Amino acid sequence: MRTGVILASHGEFARAALGSAEMVAGPQPDICALALQADTSLEDFEAAFRDAYDQLSSQCDLVVCLCDILGGTPFNVVARVKAAGLELLAYTGLSMPVLLELLITRGQYSTEWELANVIEAAGASALQRIDMAPVPTEDGEDL
Repeated sequence: MRTGVILASHGEFARAALGSAEMVAGPQPDICALALQADTSLEDFEAAFRDAYDQLSSQCDLVVCLCDILGGTPFNVVARVKAAGLELLAYTGLSMPVLLELLITRGQYSTEWELANVIEAAGASALQRIDMAPVPTEDGEDL
């Protein structure tokens, strides 16, 4: 299943996340990063989103959207276009672990349901507490 991806965020976060993900996973086809700027209206951002969706949906079997935060303008645009009938799998909470899992595995699944399970599992396991005991150095001080 060919899967297109739209990343949507406040400021340059989506573009920066894509650039960082491509450092790990290599150049990515069928992906668009949308950056909401301070002077961008909701209507203009929605138009840009619809343009990205139209481009990807014409080439892909499924479009997945990851937006940055619940309740923000990118989220509101995604909610509006879904309510208007656009067919896409959408999540809030854009993070590198979720984005990398999506990009690395998106070609391996034949159904939306399978891909959704992978994305959701990546999100559930992404936040891990780092809990380590201090490691003493040769001079007796902790690192």
